[in-house]
Amino acid sequence: MKRPTRWIGPALASAATTLFMLGCSTSPSPPSAAPGPPASVDQELRSLAAAAGASTIPVLVQPATSTGALDLLSRHGATIRQQLDFHNLVAADLPADQLDALAAEPGIVRISYDAPMTSTTTTYPLSSANLQTVYPQAVRAAELWSAPAPIQGTGIGVAVLDSGVKGDNDFSGVNGTGKDPGSNRLLAKIISIAGQASPDDDNGHGTWVAGIIGGRGWGANHGDRGYYVGIAPDVNLIGVKVSDSHGQSLTSNVIAGLQWVVNNKAAYNIRVVNLSLVSSSPESYKTSQLDAAVEMAWLNGVVVVVAAGNSGPNTELYAPANDPYVITVGAADDQGTVNVADDTLLPFSSYGTTQDGFAKPELVAPGRRIVSTLYEHDAPLAAAFPDRLTSNGLYIRLSGTSASAPIVTGVVADLLQARPSLTPDQVKWLLKTTARAIPGAGTGAGYPQAATAVGFTGAIGSANQGVVPNNLIAAAGCANLPGCTVTTNWDSVKWNTVAWDSVKWNSVAWDSVKWNATWEVAPAD
Repeated sequence: MKRPTRWIGPALASAATTLFMLGCSTSPSPPSAAPGPPASVDQELRSLAAAAGASTIPVLVQPATSTGALDLLSRHGATIRQQLDFHNLVAADLPADQLDALAAEPGIVRISYDAPMTSTTTTYPLSSANLQTVYPQAVRAAELWSAPAPIQGTGIGVAVLDSGVKGDNDFSGVNGTGKDPGSNRLLAKIISIAGQASPDDDNGHGTWVAGIIGGRGWGANHGDRGYYVGIAPDVNLIGVKVSDSHGQSLTSNVIAGLQWVVNNKAAYNIRVVNLSLVSSSPESYKTSQLDAAVEMAWLNGVVVVVAAGNSGPNTELYAPANDPYVITVGAADDQGTVNVADDTLLPFSSYGTTQDGFAKPELVAPGRRIVSTLYEHDAPLAAAFPDRLTSNGLYIRLSGTSASAPIVTGVVADLLQARPSLTPDQVKWLLKTTARAIPGAGTGAGYPQAATAVGFTGAIGSANQGVVPNNLIAAAGCANLPGCTVTTNWDSVKWNTVAWDSVKWNSVAWDSVKWNATWEVAPAD
């Protein structure tokens, strides 16, 4: 029994996700008693199991230690799909009638739903009057491309967790005279979704997102005219396929993809990761596995940019958009004009205060009718939106906060080319400090200004000061020692070096946790 989930933009990948952790316990109180079986299984999963009968259900099982975990699952008839490095998480297909029996095992801490995802879009009034995008000017990236020392994201690796990224002329490199079709800025393509033979994009959404970040507008129909250029047109792209041709995935696929990013950030100079996804289950960032995962990447030196969601006002209650560490991005309407004075927040764009008191989003960016790369005119994404194709089917026009997030991701790549020593916290502080306010942006968020941030001459501050990390990060980092304080030196932390077996999971406060891992669809355009 799989509950569908939704992408957060125009068929934007709303990937289901749970993640990784390290940090410390913030409570000096003695460990509480181990939770009983009812507390170790989320209620939605119980409901799904009751309806499934004799069928299997996709689960994420968190054992107390890795020792004997696979044998324990096998004894209950589970089929193991993969075992993840962080906190011993196991993705499996479990007979529904074995759920309670598995939950009763003393070595099991928690069983959650390995939630699937599907894509959707935002529908907004269409117009054919403006096919050449203006969003690079709105965030002041275009003026950096032709500066005396060009800033185009050169050398910066950006990981795109999505339906994959397919090689395209738009992702060619450059030589001394301009375009060099023989080179490729798509450095790596990896796959984290079980049963898929190829890491290539077989949906279209991931390539569309990648084009917003780093396309050159070199579709065959345009030669070198560059009608639809991304924010950082010389950036290196790393495609991490976490969903299939239908835009469907499981939480564990995204976890594995993020784990790969953290483990391989040095090899590909991955400084930024783009996540156009949102959960449909409201939950405190302190207890969300997804929020723990993005914090793991952030604390390992990777800037995490996520879409705010498409549910309107007072809806920033969903991971990962509600995490205080990451950069959350809402969507504005650029009105098809270079002048940003008439830009306003789109009504579907999520904003508000999280359940933990943090105002989100931090930034907004254009998110209406964004034209970007389509790898094939008959891709599933194109079939879903045939009226949005342009340039003989080489590009597609879509909307949503999943379009806004990659715009900011590209700005981050440009900034890191110019100022490579910046930490994620400094990047966030600088972009917020130099942002241009947009009327009606809910929480006072504004457009990032790439040129202003690059040229900033003042002392650079650091965001996220005093923010307490996710409970799971804290528990893993300090092994839950009373009085432990969170370490700030995360650079050397690797997935496979965190001693997850030493974490006393029964000291984590699970009582109020809602472990639903399904995903919410966005409105459409």
